[in-house]
Amino acid sequence: MTDNKKTFIHADDETLIMLIGNARQRLVFIAPGVRKTVAQALASSMDVVPVEAIHLVVDADPEVCRLGYGSLNGLELLQFAAGQHNLVLNNHPGIRIGLLIADEATLIYSPTPLLIEGGSQTPNKPNAVILDAQLPQALADACAAGERQGAKLEVGRDVVDAGKLDAVKRDLLERPPKKFNVARVERVFNSMLHYVELRIEDYKLTSRSLALDAKLFGVTNPEVVRRLRNRYTLFADTESLNVEIESLDADGKANPKKTKEKFGPRSIDEERQRIKKRFILEAGDYGLIILRKDVEEFEKQINALRSKIEAYKKAVQTEIARRTDEIVIELLAALKDALKANPPEHWRSRYMGETPADADIERLFQEEIRAEVKRVNTDFNPRVFHAFKDVTYKTFKDEKFRKLLEVRFGKDAIDRIFSEHDAAPEE
Repeated sequence: MTDNKKTFIHADDETLIMLIGNARQRLVFIAPGVRKTVAQALASSMDVVPVEAIHLVVDADPEVCRLGYGSLNGLELLQFAAGQHNLVLNNHPGIRIGLLIADEATLIYSPTPLLIEGGSQTPNKPNAVILDAQLPQALADACAAGERQGAKLEVGRDVVDAGKLDAVKRDLLERPPKKFNVARVERVFNSMLHYVELRIEDYKLTSRSLALDAKLFGVTNPEVVRRLRNRYTLFADTESLNVEIESLDADGKANPKKTKEKFGPRSIDEERQRIKKRFILEAGDYGLIILRKDVEEFEKQINALRSKIEAYKKAVQTEIARRTDEIVIELLAALKDALKANPPEHWRSRYMGETPADADIERLFQEEIRAEVKRVNTDFNPRVFHAFKDVTYKTFKDEKFRKLLEVRFGKDAIDRIFSEHDAAPEE
């Protein structure tokens, strides 16, 4: 309820209903949406206030209902009542301010989106200004409350007709609003916690190998050739390729004043574990959890690791190129005599003599595996992937999930989080 001695007040639906009920000479209602009780008060006032002195404006957008500025039943009721009194309910897309003019009282207020916050009931938390003095002419003209009856109308030029209302109903049927207490719990809780996914892929070197054509080994049977897979690994299982990379600062930029550092697959594993231990809670079947307040620093460190891995990738590709050159020489030495004695059939049109010379063997073998060498050189492409996802309300209510968080953050913190938001009121 209002306190007429104050200019800054707290206005809620009860305040609106009281002022609307006092209207006798003029009534202007402008807001994003309207809830059922306020719509009923407006409908009743239409029996008292002259039709020509009433101007009603809303934002006939389904998102208004999903945000909790109003409800579909309130919109339907108001549109029906307006039609019964030969009035129109007007539409102004995107309006987010509230204005109520009831005779000499002018209330300018901030409508509450119930999806985001429950309306305060505390008088010392004002969301409105109420004026009982003469209505400024400019404001009267802008909302069709002046003598010139809409000559300078700024809001509500379009009509909410049956077609527009049906479109809103269809949209809300397809994507209905959530119960606002649940949505606010999700919003506040998700502002504290996220699921996080973190993967580092394709950085192990022991899997890198050259695929060799079976025909190079004298296999001629087409079925055997088709089924036989020959691979030559570039690095032994026990090899861990460490290379030197530029030392990087926390922002991922090279620092020439620092000495180079050794970096390899083990370095990546250790850095990933350090970041996970610092920022991430492993919540069993629920996945990985991170505090929202840590997200910025987490991403900063992930990006620094990504920069190191990129520098490592470039150095390793150089090393792979060198190693594949060595392997080609090793293989050629091992296969040279066999290839000369029994060259692959598809080579026979590529040399001049009855048998290939050593230079022919070397040239044709190099051509044979050149594409494979190129593939291996470019195939090493380690990637860091991370993504965030909101914690669902169902998980939020799960007792096992709460226990996990209690172990991580302490009972007092968990009691505060859950009790504070479980009590959010429902419309």
